[in-house]
Amino acid sequence: MSKGFKKAFSMIELVFALIVMGIVASIGSSILVQVYENYITQKAVYTSSIKTEMVANQLVNLLTYRINGTTIGKNITDTNNSGTWTTSNGTWERLDRAVAGNPFKTLEWIGQDSDGFGAMATQPWSGIANYETSTMNSFQTPASHLADASTILSNLTNGKVDLTPAKPAGILFDQKDNFYDDNLEYNPDCMGLIDPTPLHRVCIFPAAKVDDTHFSFTRANQAKIVTERYKLSGSAYAIVPEVDKNDKLNDLYLYSNYQPWNGEVYTDGTKNLLLRNVSVFRFSENGGVLQFKLCQQEDIGMDANITTCKEKAVIK
Repeated sequence: MSKGFKKAFSMIELVFALIVMGIVASIGSSILVQVYENYITQKAVYTSSIKTEMVANQLVNLLTYRINGTTIGKNITDTNNSGTWTTSNGTWERLDRAVAGNPFKTLEWIGQDSDGFGAMATQPWSGIANYETSTMNSFQTPASHLADASTILSNLTNGKVDLTPAKPAGILFDQKDNFYDDNLEYNPDCMGLIDPTPLHRVCIFPAAKVDDTHFSFTRANQAKIVTERYKLSGSAYAIVPEVDKNDKLNDLYLYSNYQPWNGEVYTDGTKNLLLRNVSVFRFSENGGVLQFKLCQQEDIGMDANITTCKEKAVIK
């Protein structure tokens, strides 16, 4: 045999090598597919978690300044399947009195004017009322600067509230059980959401500026109990899930800058999208603690999806 002869692969060795390479290639592609699927899943989980957490925190911030006794749950219906959402009479309830497992979809409340209250080094409205000198038509609020409050509220509400008789703010007085006269207790009728007649809104009073330290009530000669503390509001708020007809999930909207004491409902306010593809929005209130659960669904393709949920408690 020649010394220059080179040993070659035998047929068996070649077949064996091809088999091993095939196995390695198969395992490698499977690993790559699994790594890619894990990446897509983790990215969707992260995206959904961030979106849900941000919206949940935004709701906590808004609900922290809700006025006690004004938070209600309601049902909503799309009456003609066209995206026009309406509320149904008789389907609301104050959350602190709602039974467990309530079917409510929409969360609604009157918010204290926290932005205006903290806009200056000295508060433009003090939250203190001189009830000893109050009348059926007006009251004094010492240490207030209502001229500044008028400007601030007008800026915050885009001109809808400026403390003039035509565009008053809402005043609620702090009192045990929220009784404002001998017969009527606070209920959502006062928000103008059910019955717009003045008789059923005597527990929230539209108020205008007389001078820098005096409010006058724009609905005169109604039964009022003026107590030492009051809350001033420039807006009510509503969180409304509306069904997206393309994917059958809910899109969650925030309605703001509407004034129920002037007869407005949430659809008169400004509408902003909070979160798409919401699969769960539930809420309840007990002992002054409002709890809500928010779940969002993220599509990852191939008819698959992941869902992330956040639960928060808001203490007043």
